[in-house]
Amino acid sequence: MPVQPVYLQHLYSGLEPLQAFDVVYGGSFEHRLVSSRPATMEHQRLVLGDIRLETGRYEFPVIAHGTMPKDGICIGFMAEGGELTRCNTAAINAEEIQLYPAGVELLYHASGNSRWVNFTAPEERIQEVAIARTGRPVWVRRHAFHSIRLRPGGRLRLTALTSDALGLARRLQADGGMAAELAREVCESLLAGYVDALCAAGPTGKTEKMAVEQRHYHLIAACERLVLSGEAIDIALSDVAGRSGYTLRSLEMIFRRSVGMSPGRWFMTARLNGALRDLLTANPESTVSEIAMKWGFRHMSRFSAYYRKTFGELPSATLARSATRH
Repeated sequence: MPVQPVYLQHLYSGLEPLQAFDVVYGGSFEHRLVSSRPATMEHQRLVLGDIRLETGRYEFPVIAHGTMPKDGICIGFMAEGGELTRCNTAAINAEEIQLYPAGVELLYHASGNSRWVNFTAPEERIQEVAIARTGRPVWVRRHAFHSIRLRPGGRLRLTALTSDALGLARRLQADGGMAAELAREVCESLLAGYVDALCAAGPTGKTEKMAVEQRHYHLIAACERLVLSGEAIDIALSDVAGRSGYTLRSLEMIFRRSVGMSPGRWFMTARLNGALRDLLTANPESTVSEIAMKWGFRHMSRFSAYYRKTFGELPSATLARSATRH
């Protein structure tokens, strides 16, 4: 069956990353900005039938939370900024590769510039290639991602393989795209390269630590759901801690170690980004005060100050710009 190649490239700037929900094809992610630093994000995608190769470069601190695709296994790694990045609160080593089962939840948190790479393929294709090349299938955890250690130089080889494939697709785009036969060869090369890296990788030796990090991720996600729920948006941090089964001091320590900020700042960032997203998509009848109240901000002057410090403009300016698009 011929491979139909599709190449896409998009540059997001300013507040646009908040509306980049489909950076991983087949998944869904919500981005959050955490500082007023100018945000620029470059995204590339190469689709080769049921095989997808994607990369995203963030030139700003970011939080992204969502679900990975449900139609395949994702193999991911950090091409740049791994030392600044956490996935589901777990620190990412520069020479590690991550294996994501279909539909798994992911919290991506980078405190500085970063570039991720994601390769998605149906599990049956990955297993077919693995058995053909090594005589054994790839082991996949079913309900959580896990990291494995690449062989020396493995990350650089995968980065080069990724850059070559995307660069070729970009150059051929102006001439009508990649021919079907070439697309098939690129597809086979990518499958072989990623499966070989996966099969040659070894354990990280962090099984117990990863289990703790996974518990902390679920704790942070549960606390966030509680704080952002309509009935508990004014809840005190001490009550959040009490409902979680931890003392406030313990909860503070878990948040700082896991996501690099206090629970108060984490929840504030989530609420401010929720307000920003609503302001960006507001209808002409919406007001700043209505949206602020929805996200738990009762004092408009404080809300405006927090908002401007985080996003570099007043909420009224965001709303006015949104109104011009209707």
